[in-house]
Amino acid sequence: MKKKLTIAGLSVLGLAAAYFGGIGYYAERFTPNTEFMAVNVGNLTLDEAKKRISEEISNDEYILLEDGKEVAKVKIADLDPVYNTDKQLTKMYYSQNPNYWLANLVTNTVSAEEESENESLIELNTSEITEEINASGEREPAQDASINYDEEKGYHSVEGEAGTVVDPELLEQKIIDQIDEKDNQINLEETYDQPGITMEDSTIKETMEEIENTIHSDLTIEISGDKVNLDPKQIEGWLHFDENNQMVLVQEQVADYLRILDEKYSTYGKTRQFDSTLQGTVEVPPGILGWGIDIETATEELSQAILNQESGAHQLATVSSGGNAGAEDEIGGTYVEIDLSHQQMFLYVDDELILQTEIVSGQPGAETVPGANAVNEMLHQTNLVGYNQFANVQYSTPVDYWIRFDDQAQGIHDASWQGTFGGDTHLYAGSLGCINTPHGAVSTIYEYVEIGTPVMVFY
Repeated sequence: MKKKLTIAGLSVLGLAAAYFGGIGYYAERFTPNTEFMAVNVGNLTLDEAKKRISEEISNDEYILLEDGKEVAKVKIADLDPVYNTDKQLTKMYYSQNPNYWLANLVTNTVSAEEESENESLIELNTSEITEEINASGEREPAQDASINYDEEKGYHSVEGEAGTVVDPELLEQKIIDQIDEKDNQINLEETYDQPGITMEDSTIKETMEEIENTIHSDLTIEISGDKVNLDPKQIEGWLHFDENNQMVLVQEQVADYLRILDEKYSTYGKTRQFDSTLQGTVEVPPGILGWGIDIETATEELSQAILNQESGAHQLATVSSGGNAGAEDEIGGTYVEIDLSHQQMFLYVDDELILQTEIVSGQPGAETVPGANAVNEMLHQTNLVGYNQFANVQYSTPVDYWIRFDDQAQGIHDASWQGTFGGDTHLYAGSLGCINTPHGAVSTIYEYVEIGTPVMVFY
């Protein structure tokens, strides 16, 4: 019995000696079954481990597959590997507890990839092999997500697509991943060039939102008493992105739209219905009075209003010879009315009749030309000069007031030589086309009118 106890004691002492001997041994070595980058560095010193890692990994060979077929083989040694393992390997070395060497005989220590803190433990130069692969056939680069336009869909986002060009950085990372996974086959499809911009990119989302807000503007055009709503689909058709990727409107398309409005609403060269004092509604032929859309200015201003996402009523820029340009009532409440049939003239100011007077208009052969006109010249104490085709003489006649209203030298003026006004005086003592007016009446008209005041002349 005593002998057995002695033997047992010796066995325990032997095991203890072996255990503590292992602690001393592994105080300067990695514990058993320690792996770093899939390389077993157990039982190695730190320097030995560094050497083994570089030797084993450098000798690794990988098969590059595409469409399931072998494209090339590549050794790590051919990729100019740079090992950045010192920091992590040293950290792992000093973090091990040699007291647990016995337990590590049956279990692995923590793998290096969990300890790497996302540092790159190896760098590979895949540029040369990538160039060779990409030169081997026709390949397409990746397509970024984009915003496209067509007439049916309008502006819409299109998802990006991976290319067939092998990306050297992706190939490098894939090889590094395979080192850890102990897999020597690499599918090149997993290394294809990827879109730099996806549908989830903030630029795509923000641009689409900006487009939607722009084309669905609450802006309306007010013109001649009408409210014209802008069609979102039409605005979308005008929308364009310039070379700086800035949103603009195609100016010629906006101008074409305004030309259509101008054709509909412009009053230049159009016959008017006029509510006269003595005859009710009469037809007044075109004269110089009129307005139209200032296409150049209106195009610029409307485009800016749309791009600024303005809302409410928008007034178009106009060009006009008089009256209220762009208004439903172009003539307004202040105007001169010349009724050639009744040889009467009326002055209205703010819809109030200020003056009614008899006149003498153009004689037969020099009849006053009717038309919707506007005051375009006003002179005080001037000479009327011209040619009398009936007397075949040049003339220069002084007048106190001259109010021209068309482009044919017709105007309103005092006529001290006239003995009577109104009636049929114009048939035997008529003017050469002007409106002869009593002095007191023309002085009153001169006081109230201004350049642009409508002058409606009709029979």
